[in-house]
Amino acid sequence: MKRIYFALAGLLLVFAAAALITTASAFEGNILAQNQTQNQQQTQNPVTIRFTDNGETAIVTTYAETIACFLETADAAPALRHNDVVIPGLEHGITDGMHIEIIRAFPVHVRLNGHEQLLTFYARPGSILSAFVNELRLATDMDFTFDRAGWHRRLAAGDVVELESVIRLEREVYEFLEYTAEYTYCDELYFNQQELYRAGVLGVRRVETRALYIGNAVSEQAVLAYEIVSMPIPAVIRIGTALPPGHARAASGEIFTYARSVRMEATAYTLSFECTGRHPDHPLFGVTASGMMAQVGVVAVDTNVIPFHTQLYIEGYGFAVAGDRGGAIRGYKVDLYFNTREETIQFGRQNLRVWILLDEDAEI
Repeated sequence: MKRIYFALAGLLLVFAAAALITTASAFEGNILAQNQTQNQQQTQNPVTIRFTDNGETAIVTTYAETIACFLETADAAPALRHNDVVIPGLEHGITDGMHIEIIRAFPVHVRLNGHEQLLTFYARPGSILSAFVNELRLATDMDFTFDRAGWHRRLAAGDVVELESVIRLEREVYEFLEYTAEYTYCDELYFNQQELYRAGVLGVRRVETRALYIGNAVSEQAVLAYEIVSMPIPAVIRIGTALPPGHARAASGEIFTYARSVRMEATAYTLSFECTGRHPDHPLFGVTASGMMAQVGVVAVDTNVIPFHTQLYIEGYGFAVAGDRGGAIRGYKVDLYFNTREETIQFGRQNLRVWILLDEDAEI
């Protein structure tokens, strides 16, 4: 807002200077006319007039025919300032004994938008506050607001008038519109690897706004119109689906790492006497050879092939741990635990792929 203040102060000062130049130009025209008639004036009879300037009166003898010519040639008449009032008027002819009076404009100081620096202007004699502000509005083509309680207050020399500028700005700005991201899947990249396939492009929107500034603050602000100049283009990011060596996907979608995979003959067992040779009252009923309790996910293996506690993933069964062994389980065989006899019968005997995991990637 400081820039607005100084720009406005400059406009007001330019207006004051222009007014003085205009007055000077009028006098220059009168000087030419006076020079053309100078010889005639010297041959005319002088007239005596009463001349009052800002309350001080003197008796003056002159050859001038008009008040304008008199003021140009009279040594006792300082140059006119903008808003000085000449009675009866510059173009009025001079007659013997007439009274010419100049009522001088008086200085009024303007504090704009609370700024410390005061601007000085000369007000027309008898000006009231509203008339003075209206004259500033016309001269600067700008608007101001002030304390309306003093609307009809008559101004005096040296008064300080507090004004706030009223500026209405309509402007056109361009805004960027963010682009989104689209994801596609491909088997050309490993799982979870990402690649920027196409860079996004920002969109552009034209916005017409209007703001009202009163003094140093925004009083009102509104958006008049929007126009999409160009739509944003989304970025395209490819996500890999291929599994790197040593990785496989479980039926649940989980990815696990493995050291190797083998084909094994799979059978099924449960805690029934037919499978374990133990009744429920046996002290070791439900306890496996590794000391683990029998449950889904605990399988019997040949420990010469797969050691106890080895983590496994078994096709069609899921994650498991080597926790038991049996007399019939030799070599590449595995016995899978189920909760019911019916499930073991339904499973029967199958040839399945078994993955021996690197780490404890799965929990029972």
